[in-house]
Amino acid sequence: MRLDARRAALAALMSITLLLNPSLAAANEAEFQAVLMVLTVYRDGLVHVNQTVAVNETLPSVTLPLLASSVENLIVVDENQTVLDYEMYGLNLTMYSLGARTVQLEYDTVFLTVYRDGLWTLTLDAPFNLTVFLPEESIVMYLSQIPTSIETEDTRIKLSLFAGHWEISYEIPLLPPADFVISDLRVTPTRVEAGEEVTVSVKVTNIGGEAGSYIVALKIGQVTEETSTVILDGGDSTTVEFPVTRDNPGTYSIEVAGLSGEFVVTETPSTRFPMEYAAAAVTIAAAAFILAFVLLRRKPPSAGGILRAHPYLRQEDRDVIQFLEEKGGKAFEAEIREKFPDMPRTSLWRLVKRLEKMEIVKVRRIGLENQVELKK
Repeated sequence: MRLDARRAALAALMSITLLLNPSLAAANEAEFQAVLMVLTVYRDGLVHVNQTVAVNETLPSVTLPLLASSVENLIVVDENQTVLDYEMYGLNLTMYSLGARTVQLEYDTVFLTVYRDGLWTLTLDAPFNLTVFLPEESIVMYLSQIPTSIETEDTRIKLSLFAGHWEISYEIPLLPPADFVISDLRVTPTRVEAGEEVTVSVKVTNIGGEAGSYIVALKIGQVTEETSTVILDGGDSTTVEFPVTRDNPGTYSIEVAGLSGEFVVTETPSTRFPMEYAAAAVTIAAAAFILAFVLLRRKPPSAGGILRAHPYLRQEDRDVIQFLEEKGGKAFEAEIREKFPDMPRTSLWRLVKRLEKMEIVKVRRIGLENQVELKK
């Protein structure tokens, strides 16, 4: 495959600079030593770069080459997860790492891949040995050189590459569209007294390949009682529950997506109720109605609406958005880290900044903490 004119010129300029300045290349090797470099390529062409280098802790700064001159969500930390300052000059990144022994940097870029005539091509000049994970279900069509190894992990192809110029072309098969199946209807309990709650639940499964949304409707006596919208990736499942109460005795038939069931409501044993208690109950009910009206008017942003507007968000993005909705639309960064302990701090902050850039959330500084809030 052929590089576009801009990339070709940039690559040529780098080569000439290294040829004319061999001392600069040697100095870079003395400043740091590559430990790990992993590229993860996604279906939309985005490439996530994760790189770790060992550095000389006595040097005030270290300069590393980047794979692209235009990157996003860049974050640099030392071995203690302390965020480091940096400056970018074209393809070079200068990190102020005095006292650090190892430095980890992560960033995203869309300038390493090109899509043309149904074929994706990843083009890069690798300064070190690295590992590349191609998108799920992709098929390699062309390699400019023979990799050190080719393996598979889950549904991704894993390529181990040595330093040098690489062009890798691959195809991504089209995924079948979202297709939802409703199963496992349950009514618990099936017999209650008037005013007691019954829970109706169903299992929703997306048997398609792409992410999609589905509106689950509960019907009681052929009348739609309530609906719930779910958004699922291909192959994922979830359980939807509907709480139901009835004050009048009788047998109630229910239906969800063609599945049917029923529950029985019996009379509540009669009890004496003094008039003064009835008056107090009316007063309390009126106050509760007014409070509910005020709270409903101040309803926080809906995660369902946000996810429908952004159907291609990653699963970790969806999880954080749903957690913010559960917290009333906003939560401190420390609360999010506590909810997702397996997510590194740097990855979580990069996720939050990505959602802020998409205008899904806004970040406010309150005291010494960051508060993340869903936008309405």
